[in-house]
Amino acid sequence: MEPIRHPESVAFKTRFKGRYRSAAVLVPIIQQEQQLQLLFTQRAEHLRHHPGQISFPGGSIESADNSLEATALRESHEEIGLEQHNVELLGRLGDYYTVSGYCVTPVVGLVKHAFSPTLDASEVSRTLTVPLNFLMSPDNFSLQEVLYDNEMRRYFSTEYQNEKIWGVTAGIIVALYEALLASHR
Repeated sequence: MEPIRHPESVAFKTRFKGRYRSAAVLVPIIQQEQQLQLLFTQRAEHLRHHPGQISFPGGSIESADNSLEATALRESHEEIGLEQHNVELLGRLGDYYTVSGYCVTPVVGLVKHAFSPTLDASEVSRTLTVPLNFLMSPDNFSLQEVLYDNEMRRYFSTEYQNEKIWGVTAGIIVALYEALLASHR
C-alpha cells in the first residue's frame, strides 16, 4: 500500500520563507465503546478563523510553553479540560505547514483514563469521537480541490456519520496513518 502525501504542506513551507508561526495540536487517542477513537473538537461558530470546523485541540505556542508538547497539553486543558497527567505522550508527527502561515506540530497522546470534557465555550462548541479503525482506512479519504485566492488548493477530506473532517485536521490523520504504516514495514 502506498503512503498518502499531503498535497501542499511543503509548498506552504517555502511560501513563508521561515516566517511561519509555531503551533501544536494534541491528537488524543481514547478508549471508548471498546475501541480506540480519536477525540476532536468542533470550533465555536463565532470564531473568526475556521468557525464550526472539526479540529484537534491546540493553538499557538506561548512564551511560558517550554516545548510544543507543552503547548498541545496546555491548549487541550484550556479547550476541553483534559488534564496533562491524564495524557501519555507517544510522539510527534511531522510538521504541517498551512496556507495561513502556521507550522503546526501534531503531538500524539493516549488519554489514560476516561474523562468528561469541560468545554471553553469561547473556543469549542462540542467534542466528538471517531473510531481509529475508520480513520486508518485510506478508502475513507478523498483528495478535494477548491479555487482559493486565484490558486487551486488541494486537501484531504473524510466524512463520518455526517461529520466532515478536512484540511489540516484530515492531513494530520493521514500523517498518523502513514506513521503507523511505516512502523509496520
